[in-house]
Amino acid sequence: MPADYGFDPLGVGKADLHVFSATDRANQIVERKRALSLGLPLVMGPIDRDLAIVLKDYRDSEIRHGRLAMLAALAYPVQELLGPALARTANQVFGAPGLADLLAETGGRSPSLLNGGLAFGHVVPVFLVVAFGLIGAVDLKSMDLRDELGPDEFVAGDFGFDPLNLMKGATAEAQFDMQAKEINNGRLAMLAITAYAVEEFFGGKPIIELTPQFFTPAFFTAPWLTSLFDHSFSVASAAQRISGDEVSRFFEVVSN
Repeated sequence: MPADYGFDPLGVGKADLHVFSATDRANQIVERKRALSLGLPLVMGPIDRDLAIVLKDYRDSEIRHGRLAMLAALAYPVQELLGPALARTANQVFGAPGLADLLAETGGRSPSLLNGGLAFGHVVPVFLVVAFGLIGAVDLKSMDLRDELGPDEFVAGDFGFDPLNLMKGATAEAQFDMQAKEINNGRLAMLAITAYAVEEFFGGKPIIELTPQFFTPAFFTAPWLTSLFDHSFSVASAAQRISGDEVSRFFEVVSN
């Protein structure tokens, strides 16, 4: 199995706690009642699922959570970088101050459970409803594929979505390597998004301010580029700091 390093100190992979376990148990009860009504022999006691199938279900859940975390790990800092500009546009152009109010409530931090942003106003709840709806649609698609192909043929995380044909013509070894990379990146993203929320909770500032070195393009910090910008645009930058009264006096002097 890709990205299986034998690390499971809590033995979670051996405990069938997946939702499909409950559905299988329910199906067993239904079949038992049907057999009893038809006078067929009964199989006593629950029939546990095969451990390989249980592990595949867990892997499918891990892949989907990892993919969501990779999107969130990117969106979290991007939201903090673009949030102020979007809030100003929404407020000035569309007369919608909700996003600006949310940024003021969270201090510029991305809304999370730890900073109370998830309970603010109606902006975040609407977004969460839409996001959960999309996630639920993916879950239903996964369940339909599993029922259609069967637990033995179902490939964890494979929903037939590959618009760029990245896996087209790939060898079995290449597919295995790609799957391992996806899972490892997903695991790292789940840790990262958790670290974002915890760091902002204790730091009280946006993640882009607490660790700017991770969210500033490297070429912006190059000494030669900084010197070039200072030399080329220092006059224009200074002009922007001149007050309106000084500009008016300047034109009065010139006109006289």
